[in-house]
Amino acid sequence: MRTRVMWALALGVCVVVGIVLPGLWQHSLVDLKVYRLGGATLLDDAAALYDVRLAGLPFTYPPFAAVVMVPFAVVPWVVAVGVWTGVTVVSLIAVWRLSVGKVLAPPVFLGVVAGALLLEPVRETLGFGQVNLMLCALILYDVLGPARRAGRGIWVGLAAGVKLTPLVFFGLLVVTRQWKALAYASTAFVATVLVGFVVTPHGATEYWTLLVAETTRIGGLAFSSNQSWNGFLIRLTGDLDGGGLLWLGLVAVTITGGLWLTWKLWIDGQRLAAVSVTALIGLLCSPVSWSHHWVWAIPLGVSVVQVLPRYKVAFGVLWVAVFMVAPIWWPPNHDNRELDWSFGEQFSGNAYLIAALVAVGLLGTCGLRSNRRSGIDQS
Repeated sequence: MRTRVMWALALGVCVVVGIVLPGLWQHSLVDLKVYRLGGATLLDDAAALYDVRLAGLPFTYPPFAAVVMVPFAVVPWVVAVGVWTGVTVVSLIAVWRLSVGKVLAPPVFLGVVAGALLLEPVRETLGFGQVNLMLCALILYDVLGPARRAGRGIWVGLAAGVKLTPLVFFGLLVVTRQWKALAYASTAFVATVLVGFVVTPHGATEYWTLLVAETTRIGGLAFSSNQSWNGFLIRLTGDLDGGGLLWLGLVAVTITGGLWLTWKLWIDGQRLAAVSVTALIGLLCSPVSWSHHWVWAIPLGVSVVQVLPRYKVAFGVLWVAVFMVAPIWWPPNHDNRELDWSFGEQFSGNAYLIAALVAVGLLGTCGLRSNRRSGIDQS
């Protein structure tokens, strides 16, 4: 009887999500359209990869990403949408499975995954047709896999070849001295760079010498969707040129402290937490971390729940609420209206960043403390 009730509740969640999600799903998969444009340009005129525009939007990824997108460019739009969305949902399932393992009963797991479709980073990823969940799943699979698995590290390198932000996970491999995985990741990444030069020598040269550091191509840095240190400082100071020296200082402190915490959590056996903190380093330190990049809120939230000695349910509910309600959209936004936020609006408008700092604080206290306690008990 209990199992039937659980399945009924899970199916109820799926029905509710199926009704609510279409009303929240926006953006007409515009990023998938840009991905397809990149793939199509490689086939038509590879040298023009970074010159073409779709409604003013350029292709901003490394050349290898355009190579990966070629199959989606040659099939009809409806097929591309169906396959892309299906793989994204499968990736969401994989992210949850890799984060929680098999501790949840099947109906509960189904309900949790279905409910996660309403998380703002997830629904934005689906609405834009973004690649975030796929990369998150690949990285979790690669880094959390058995240490002796053949080729471990390759997926991290390939992910970095598609989108540069996964390069931060090379730092995890360095501080935890996983030299073999680092070698595989580095080789895979270099291979993606070489493929880019083979396919479009002009485009690759342009990207790696000029465009790789040009953040203005990505969008307005003050936009509330930019939940990074840089976005926070721009909105706080009103300086559209970026956070300047203060931002560089915060980046240095975040990388140093974050990698130390990553190392401590990893050697203490909190591997999901270590990977999540590494992802958070990238989110905070990148000049631009749009809200749909924050799909890492799923493993980060799970890792905190795993180490909390009490109030697990309360934290989980609050964590889900932040990323489902998305207070970052409450204050005025677009057209640099973020520069006029009041003191109170800074709190809601930077909610993801604040939530992440709370999570790091809990991981740095409860996570390490729980491992010290277990070590004392075992001795």
